[in-house]
Amino acid sequence: MSILLTRAVESLVLPPAINLVLGVMGLILLRKYKRAAITLLALSLVTLYIFSIPFTSLSLMRSLQTYPALTAEDLRHPEAQAIVVLGAGRNYDAPEYGGDTASKLALERLRYGAYLHRHTGLPILVTGGALHGRAFSEARIMKDVLVNDFRVPVRWTEERSDTTAENAGFSRPILAQAHIQRIYLVTHAWHMPRAVQAFQQAGINIIPAPTGFTTPWPIERGGFAWLPSAHALQTSSYALHELGGRLWYGLRGSINSGDKKTNGPGL
Repeated sequence: MSILLTRAVESLVLPPAINLVLGVMGLILLRKYKRAAITLLALSLVTLYIFSIPFTSLSLMRSLQTYPALTAEDLRHPEAQAIVVLGAGRNYDAPEYGGDTASKLALERLRYGAYLHRHTGLPILVTGGALHGRAFSEARIMKDVLVNDFRVPVRWTEERSDTTAENAGFSRPILAQAHIQRIYLVTHAWHMPRAVQAFQQAGINIIPAPTGFTTPWPIERGGFAWLPSAHALQTSSYALHELGGRLWYGLRGSINSGDKKTNGPGL
């Protein structure tokens, strides 16, 4: 399945698109199959409400954020030899920058990668390919942000990957060639379980370095946890995407680690 087809399927099965699909199906069936139609319409509205409330979105995120943040003590005595920062998309044709730039999620990861570098002095690898025929890879954009905005050097760029599994598979030979035995893996706390799975199956020894933890806003506590919001719906969508990704990896049995020809000795 191509990456574009995968993205299209993801869009249709995640809220709010899945709710619209259910609603449209209900309207189509309304004349001939009234009971089924009403069920679909009700399901559309009920699930939209459920995924739009902070109670649900935060509960889903808590189930994913299982790796703790690194402590100051961890950074005083680093046990890794390098930092790997995973890509997280881009902002396309940003007018203020004259072209593509790092997305908000990518910036969160890059900021923490820069933080780790300043506290440990470890070299950085950034990983992410080029989708939709773009001239520059995400990794190159990430490198530009780290070097020009954060004043942090980047040792390696991996520019072929489109998925988390490929992030791992294509990073492996780069790290092996540099004799890197263990890395700090930087990604969002809710993405970390799938990233850990991918990198471990690629044979890479990692220390999780999660960032961007999802915590409740003050307005999302108490009774407000049951009021729907666009922020909660987006958070639920991120969480469901991750849960679906982990299920997909499990069904496949093994992760496609990219170009198998690059796989050398275990790292």
